Amino acid sequence: MPFSAPWRKGHHHRKGVVAVKIANISRDEESVCRELKFLKQFGSHIASYYGAYYRAPLTECSSELLEIVLEYCGGGSLYNLISKTNGQSLKETWIGYVCKEVLKNRAVHRDIKSLNIMLTETAKVKIIDFGNSWDLDPQTGLCHEAEGNPHWMAPEAIRQKGQRLAYDTKCDIWSLGITAIEMAEGKAPYADQYPVEHLIREAQPPKLQLNRWSQHFVSFLDSCLKKDPSERRSAEELLQHPFVTQLPPKKIVKAEIEEHLLTLQNLPAKKQQEAALQMALEGFSCY
Repeated sequence: MPFSAPWRKGHHHRKGVVAVKIANISRDEESVCRELKFLKQFGSHIASYYGAYYRAPLTECSSELLEIVLEYCGGGSLYNLISKTNGQSLKETWIGYVCKEVLKNRAVHRDIKSLNIMLTETAKVKIIDFGNSWDLDPQTGLCHEAEGNPHWMAPEAIRQKGQRLAYDTKCDIWSLGITAIEMAEGKAPYADQYPVEHLIREAQPPKLQLNRWSQHFVSFLDSCLKKDPSERRSAEELLQHPFVTQLPPKKIVKAEIEEHLLTLQNLPAKKQQEAALQMALEGFSCY
């Protein structure tokens, strides 16, 4: 459901400019209700929830829709930041900042990846799309449903034939590690390979391909990408890791990202100016 739900961005609301997610209740009411529950439950590290408005079907053939009004994240998705940055590789301090902010989330999201991590215009990190999120079993502390994109899924969250799944919040730790590699190298491991489930279950944990990263970053990834979830660090433990504790002051990193976001937003105008200048120069050279 989260993948198929369209968005309308930049709408005016009593809260100001907001994003509106159009959810199809007729098709997946359970997922919509689950997302609303999580939006109401969690706070500063997800896109703020302002309300939901029911839209009745116009005809017998049309669907029931729900307009979910959320905080507008003007900086765009982390995916866009990566793809538009030269070399599709972010600075290591930026990667550490994003990882630290995601670790502060307290839900089992089950679909952590760059497309589901947003940035505000001031470079605050916000998580979106909680349609795949799930409560842990209160008795076992485990989930038993497989969700998410397989390239980011933890080995224990990938269903094997004849086996019943059982995993906890550490599935998101694996996904965060994969997202960190995505921020560093421009794409997730095995991004061009399908199906990928067998590789994730059987191959050695992925590592950074380049040698230009710090030992703290390499160690952080190693802590995230343990195939045995019992050996994988928890969010609380990773928040004490030097990779995120020894970052420059938060306001400095945010200011760098904010400036970069402004640069990226102005790129179309700059390209138009460069094209116009080139045309002028070509015209001048003809005389």
